[in-house]
Amino acid sequence: MASKDAGKAGAKAAPKVAPKVTPKKPIKTPTIYDVAEKAGVSKSLVSLVLSGSEGVSPAKRKAVLAAIDKLGYRPSRSAQTLAGGRTKTIGAIITDYKNLSYIGFLRGLREVADEAGFQVTISDLHNSPHFSDHAVSALLSMHVDGVIVAAEVPEDQQRIIDVPFVTIGERHFIHPKSDLVHGDNNEGMRQVVEHLHSLGHTKIVHITSFDGIGAKRREAFEKYMSKIGLEPRVFGYGQPATEIGGYLVAKELIQNGEEFTAIATENDAQAAGVWAVLKENGIRVPEDVSLIGYDNSPITSDYFLKMTTIDENGIQIGREAARILLERMNRDSKKALKTVTIPPTLIVRETTAKAKAAPKKKSSRV
Repeated sequence: MASKDAGKAGAKAAPKVAPKVTPKKPIKTPTIYDVAEKAGVSKSLVSLVLSGSEGVSPAKRKAVLAAIDKLGYRPSRSAQTLAGGRTKTIGAIITDYKNLSYIGFLRGLREVADEAGFQVTISDLHNSPHFSDHAVSALLSMHVDGVIVAAEVPEDQQRIIDVPFVTIGERHFIHPKSDLVHGDNNEGMRQVVEHLHSLGHTKIVHITSFDGIGAKRREAFEKYMSKIGLEPRVFGYGQPATEIGGYLVAKELIQNGEEFTAIATENDAQAAGVWAVLKENGIRVPEDVSLIGYDNSPITSDYFLKMTTIDENGIQIGREAARILLERMNRDSKKALKTVTIPPTLIVRETTAKAKAAPKKKSSRV
């Protein structure tokens, strides 16, 4: 006689029934019509607010912005462009993404652009076999509403810019239709020379690079060294204003037996390269040689470097450039061009000290 268990084993198990799933209703994406209804205004008035038009009363603008925030509405970039001829984008041209001196400027630019509802697109001058377009052409093809030139852009490329633009820094060529915002390189180098001289340094060398901002700082160094009766010794013509550029120039200085008790570089990146060579050759900073950079980039406040430098107030420069550009785009483009000079500040840290005898000639490590 078969057991009850055997009988159960022979029986087919009842098929499992999947639980009934109620399909979720698709989340509706808010539209410009929803914003208009929520704010109690017309669709065209919402469009005016989105395009940054000034012909909207503060009360209605506030109502529209509140509705946008409440609904989580995100306007279509392409729709805005078709409706108002704008992409709400600012293009910025820089030399190289690796150049730390741009950090402050870009931060200031982004702060003001964000407040105004603009995005920032960055293009650098780095030559790549994958891109045939120049940085200017690349940005213009994106239909940016305005451009900030923060690099040495060739004259022929600047002349094709057909949107409002602002130049950052004392460049080799500045377009006659461009506003200008720059740090006071003359005053900055005066502070460099005065600081080192006050510490008793007389054998001071300056490491430079190319034209443009580099030339302005070089000329100011030569001027103020001559004013106090010291020989303005400058090295590094044609070298890049980078860490490797500073490294190569400093290495050559030591190999050639140049005497110095202080080195002033064109920027902080060069100073980092100089510091590496001095360390390799057993030359202490600041006990043997004082070192001062320029720009107050993030590496200068690093816990192991703590470099004396000039703060050109890049954040303020970026903010001012963005404000001028937005004003130029939103209002009367025929207003007189502006030139704004931002004063620099000497930041004394731990790489400068009182002078001692210049280091003797050493064989540089290779």
